[in-house]
Amino acid sequence: MSEDNKKLTDQLVQAILPKLKGLTEKNAKKVLNETEKSITSVVKKYSKLIAEQEKEKAKAKHKAEKDAKKKAEKAAKKKEKEAKKLAKAKLLAALIAKEKPDAPAAPKKAPVVKAPAKPRARAPKAKK
Repeated sequence: MSEDNKKLTDQLVQAILPKLKGLTEKNAKKVLNETEKSITSVVKKYSKLIAEQEKEKAKAKHKAEKDAKKKAEKAAKKKEKEAKKLAKAKLLAALIAKEKPDAPAAPKKAPVVKAPAKPRARAPKAKK
């Protein structure tokens, strides 16, 4: 038994035994023995229950941390997915933007066919 349990047992025995007065020495020894056994049993159960409560609290805390971690990972994945979509959209927009300057803003008209140019008659050069 741990020191804390022994101290608690002694405190309980000292609190209970003085109230049990009027016994003969033989009966007092029996009561003392039974009281110590019972109180020791109670203290052990008490310690066990306290330990179980602490384990449950630790388990609940661990579970909460695990859930928070999962949520954070899920949010990170969602953010990453959105970032990929945004990057893809930007890339697509950049490709579209590059194509637009090549194409004129107004729709193309059919090219006008010009008649072949007539050869000009040359004027003779004046000699000096």
